[in-house]
Amino acid sequence: MNRHTGTRRRFTAIVMAAFLGIQIVVHPALLAQESAEKAYEKAYGYILDEKWTEAKSAFDSYLGKFPRSAMADAASYWHCYTRDKLGEMKETVFDCYRDFVKSFPKSKWINDAKSAMVNLAYGLAKEGKPQYKALVDGLNTEEDEDVKLSALYALGNMGDKKALDAVSGLYAQTKSESMRSKIVYVLANFDLPESRKKLIEIASTDASMKVRKDAIYALGNDDHPESQTALKDIVRSRADAELRMTALYALGNSDAPDIATFIGDIALTDPDRDLAKKATYALGNISGNDAVAALNKILKQSTDRDVREAAMYTLGNQDGEEAVPMLEQTALTDADPKLRSSAAYALGNIGSARAVTALEDIIRGGKDPKTSEAALHSLGNTGTPAAFEFLKQTAMTSPDEDIAKTALYALSGSDDKDKPGLLMEIITKSKSLEVKKQALYQMDHDNPATIPLLGKIAQSAGEDPDLRLAAVYSLGNTENDAAVPVLKELARSGEQKRIRSAAVNALGQIGTEKAKSALVEILQGSQQEK
Repeated sequence: MNRHTGTRRRFTAIVMAAFLGIQIVVHPALLAQESAEKAYEKAYGYILDEKWTEAKSAFDSYLGKFPRSAMADAASYWHCYTRDKLGEMKETVFDCYRDFVKSFPKSKWINDAKSAMVNLAYGLAKEGKPQYKALVDGLNTEEDEDVKLSALYALGNMGDKKALDAVSGLYAQTKSESMRSKIVYVLANFDLPESRKKLIEIASTDASMKVRKDAIYALGNDDHPESQTALKDIVRSRADAELRMTALYALGNSDAPDIATFIGDIALTDPDRDLAKKATYALGNISGNDAVAALNKILKQSTDRDVREAAMYTLGNQDGEEAVPMLEQTALTDADPKLRSSAAYALGNIGSARAVTALEDIIRGGKDPKTSEAALHSLGNTGTPAAFEFLKQTAMTSPDEDIAKTALYALSGSDDKDKPGLLMEIITKSKSLEVKKQALYQMDHDNPATIPLLGKIAQSAGEDPDLRLAAVYSLGNTENDAAVPVLKELARSGEQKRIRSAAVNALGQIGTEKAKSALVEILQGSQQEK
């Protein structure tokens, strides 16, 4: 229960008793407890307001009046805290916290007090009083880990050679993997040659894979040549594959000038195929012409198919156009059909005007239908007006029916607002019945603009009968009353029996009251004719 709530309830009980004329006797201990609570709250209020002089005075008074209260440990801690804030001598404040630790070893404030002592001890050691450093040197037990952390961060903030020596000493004494990992973090914040050497040592020799990887990442954030050389040595070494991968990725995030060339060489020469692939993908994190040149070299010289494919996808994700010529050449001339298609998809990912032109050239000059189909789909993915126009013309005029249909499918993802009009133009101008049918099937049955176009095809006596029949069925699939007049007319006067039968079936599929009335009229007309 919150102590403020308890105080209010006791006060309310006293007021109610007085109102009812009940004589009550309040135990002196209860009154003392409430007085202590109020005094503590007042003193703590000064802490919240950062009024350190008033807070110290209030806690001095509190401890004089209530030395055995339940809040005596908290008051003692804040008493030391205010002395530190007021800038008293470090030795005096240190002794204050040390007395607190001895007097209240089970207090919830014990770790805060120890942390404060550590910070003070390192400050005093830096001022030429090394006897205080013995405090941290003795912190070897797991239960003191929070204090060790405070020591670490205090040392990291100092950043000098003495602090580094203390951190290195703590690393040598520590068995905890978690603590060693945090030491690596602190070491990375030192801008000293010795800290770099320590990180290189940890990356190479620590018993924990996690700690070694942490050290590798720390080296990766340092562009110093010594760090880069150490990471390259790990990549080239016979170390665990996971460590080599970690070093590789760390190098990939580096801004060092020769990194792209190094990683490219690993992709070309390393016997570990998985590492070679990862090296290729790592080049994607490096901007600039060097990375593109390395990827082009991999694509041209690598004998590993997976590595070459990785190079193509990585090139496709580059922002520049430098990769376009190599990808186009691969799509047109490479001996591997899958790689030819992959090159076409990579060009689609680039999506620039130059890439679109390359894809058009691949379709015009390609002898491999699969590569041409991949290039058509890639054009559709670019979403550019030039690609849209090329696909439309290909769908309408290509003598290769499969290529024409693929162009039509590639158009299906376009954002053209007049999609029914586009499909109608293809149906009208294409010489391929299959292309016409596929265009018809792509019409959106839920779009009201589709119905007149389907009706026009269904009623066109000069159109192919199979296409007209498909249009009739599509009218039924709209399930829209707007299609009923056309279907009723076809059912009554269609020149082919199968067109008339299909129109009747389509009216049944629509199933609305208007469609039912049309069916009744058709039936009555048939009976009258008989």
